[in-house]
Amino acid sequence: DNGASPSSGSAAKLVPSTNVSRVQAWKDAEMVASMGEGRASAAGSGGSMQPVFGDNTMIVISKIAYEDLQPGMTVAYLNRRGHQVVHQIIEKETDGWRVQGLNNEIEDLDHVTRENLLGVIYASFAAEEP
Repeated sequence: DNGASPSSGSAAKLVPSTNVSRVQAWKDAEMVASMGEGRASAAGSGGSMQPVFGDNTMIVISKIAYEDLQPGMTVAYLNRRGHQVVHQIIEKETDGWRVQGLNNEIEDLDHVTRENLLGVIYASFAAEEP
């Protein structure tokens, strides 16, 4: 999360969930990640991408060439503070791609570049709320 406060609308509370535990969701993400080269699993956190995913979501990140990025893709990148951020691509600028959390009112200060791109979201696994 880039620190921007999420909107207070009711949609922010409608995060997808299933009846599997966080442990099972993590195992599922790990399995999918292990089935492809250049994939890694991670735990979602924060509210910036709600209602698509949040704290109860495990994600699989897949490497992608910078040239293959397109608006609308959900990407993972390292921001200037070294935190992993997962947000949606908006538009390309000369110094990188503009990105924003679905539930954020403002764009990220950082742009996605060749140097900070980690990959795109390949899969997500929602667990039941704790």
